[in-house]
Amino acid sequence: MLIAMLVVDILALIILFFIKKKISEKKFNNIVQRIFTWFIIIILFLLGSINRIYMLMLFGLISILSFKEFLQFAYIKYDNELKLYNLTVNLIFYIGIYFKNIYILLILFVLVCLRFYKREFIIFAFFITSYLIGSISYIDDLDFIINYLILIELNDVFQYISGNILGKRKITPNISPNKTVEGLIGGIILTTLTATLLKNFVNINFQVKFIPYICLIGFIGDVFISALKRKVNLKDSGTLLLGHGGILDRVDSLIFTAPIILLIFKL
Repeated sequence: MLIAMLVVDILALIILFFIKKKISEKKFNNIVQRIFTWFIIIILFLLGSINRIYMLMLFGLISILSFKEFLQFAYIKYDNELKLYNLTVNLIFYIGIYFKNIYILLILFVLVCLRFYKREFIIFAFFITSYLIGSISYIDDLDFIINYLILIELNDVFQYISGNILGKRKITPNISPNKTVEGLIGGIILTTLTATLLKNFVNINFQVKFIPYICLIGFIGDVFISALKRKVNLKDSGTLLLGHGGILDRVDSLIFTAPIILLIFKL
């Protein structure tokens, strides 16, 4: 599926250059940035799909960068001490994931709680960016991870398209005004339909009955990060991903869906 997405990304870029004169220069540049960023993301996950160690390294990087971005929601300075703890905690966390040692993960979390018991938001940040987002990397079937990650991203795309075409009733006007009931429902229907078609015609083992719940929970993760950004008057969580914003802007749908996908894998 990653190869197919890479082909689609390249085709989108080619088509964009053909219609360049029909759109504004600002919009053209923004779309080019988005396509280029998607190209880099797909390449990284292609490398991650080579073996489990590469995948864990990729998720480790995501957790480290996400933690840094998450701190700004409480105006916490990312100083040298937190940089060291960020690297150390995530190194130990993903070693625990690699060996599938629950005791390492539990002891690590207890130690984090003891060290930052007076700074609850830092504990919360580690829990969100490592223990929740990183939980999907506990799965050792790399194709399973990739397939569900793609589905989650497709849900975001389908919600965006459905909302732009059909959207009328705002679902979170005070948090994310562009999100609509029609966009949410359209995303759920189209993502579930896509999963059904892929399961029946490409033989990808999606648990279709869980897809609507994954879509809904992914939406909740998106709104959760949007609420934190609005609280501190931020449009994006960062600037690392051109055309997309920060890491959290790209993985927000994964925050609460990752442990659900792990649960589905274990069923």
